[in-house]
Amino acid sequence: MKTNNPEQFDYYIPVRKSEIVSAILKDEALSSNERKPMAELIRWLALLFHVEFFSSSEYIKELYVELNPDRPGSDPLMSSHHDREKFLAELDKILIAANFRPLSEEEIDESDGMEGRIRVNIKIPTDVFSETRFYARGRRMQEFSVPIWFGLKHKVVEFETFDHVVFCMIPSLTAPVKKLKQGKLRAGAAYLKLFRDIPVADIKSLYPNAQAALGILRKLMITVPAAVAIIPLLMKIIPSFTVLLLVTSAYLGISGTVQDDTLKKGLAAAAVLAAVIGLGMRQWSSYDRYSLRHQKHVTDHAQFNKMNKNAGCFDYLIAASEDAEVKEAFLAYALLHFEGKPLSQPELDDKVEKWFKNRFNVEIDFEIDDAIAKLERLSMVKHVGGKYVPVPIDVAIISCTDNWRLLSSDIARGGLDDEFD
Repeated sequence: MKTNNPEQFDYYIPVRKSEIVSAILKDEALSSNERKPMAELIRWLALLFHVEFFSSSEYIKELYVELNPDRPGSDPLMSSHHDREKFLAELDKILIAANFRPLSEEEIDESDGMEGRIRVNIKIPTDVFSETRFYARGRRMQEFSVPIWFGLKHKVVEFETFDHVVFCMIPSLTAPVKKLKQGKLRAGAAYLKLFRDIPVADIKSLYPNAQAALGILRKLMITVPAAVAIIPLLMKIIPSFTVLLLVTSAYLGISGTVQDDTLKKGLAAAAVLAAVIGLGMRQWSSYDRYSLRHQKHVTDHAQFNKMNKNAGCFDYLIAASEDAEVKEAFLAYALLHFEGKPLSQPELDDKVEKWFKNRFNVEIDFEIDDAIAKLERLSMVKHVGGKYVPVPIDVAIISCTDNWRLLSSDIARGGLDDEFD
């Protein structure tokens, strides 16, 4: 969905596949006798990509076995650098196919200066992870209700938000044991977490060991009243401090005796000192309470918006990749078919985006290069004079069935030829 910043566009199509299919089949540009064949073609495309991504699903799950933090035991997972790189490369491939976009370090750092639901600074340890990667899709403006006036009121505000965020992190084998225990992390394991509706500004709160840090205003509100109350008390206790020491040493038998007047002054000084200590402990308790409250907010925010984790993420991500590929393929083919004349890539890209806007009132940045590449691979379009024309629907169906037979046969036989030769 498009945002105000062209550099932040992604290719995510935030409408269900069934809704898009329904809109295509009901389009007035599609004749009544073409609707059934078009529906059959779309089903073949869905089946093709489902079979294709079956291999990806099996492959990445196998790569993850040695990196899965949920394996029995708590010892570090001593996987090789090569194994980790293979897994991360395959994860990249799947997420990009699902229209997730890798977030750069600059984007993550820039989020610190933005406003989000979490109204505190977030601190994260820098010496725990050997690898951290954020992927996101569906950047848009979303309304949230946030507390103001210390929680007495709420107001509705808009924040830039990602529809989905995937966070991959690998704790270092040399990370401090204490920090690993604090974050409940296992060294050498690859952690995957899938979230929804995450404000851009709150991206760092997704770290398992993220710490809430109170802002300057809140610190001043706690420390200034304490200083105002303690300073006069200290001014009173300082002159009597020597008396308090004298009384204490006398009762401990270290030196001489004390008169009643001196004893009274000593007791008064002790009372003032106790008041100072009590006030200090009260303000520290207040600071600690506010810190815990904000830390709970950080933790609850991440947990409430978490959709899945670790190996449980793969089925969703594979399905999302498959879904995105199918949407792009039949949107490109259908709009090319509707037009009835050759179109260049930029012309088809513009047609798809305008059609989508008219049907769903949603702006998308269509990934035309990838869509055309898929159609060419399946022999569903022809390149004529720098432009593209679709093959007839019945020919496209035959091409899909031929590709399905080849692909399913290759997958069923995968590795067997090498194993038994």
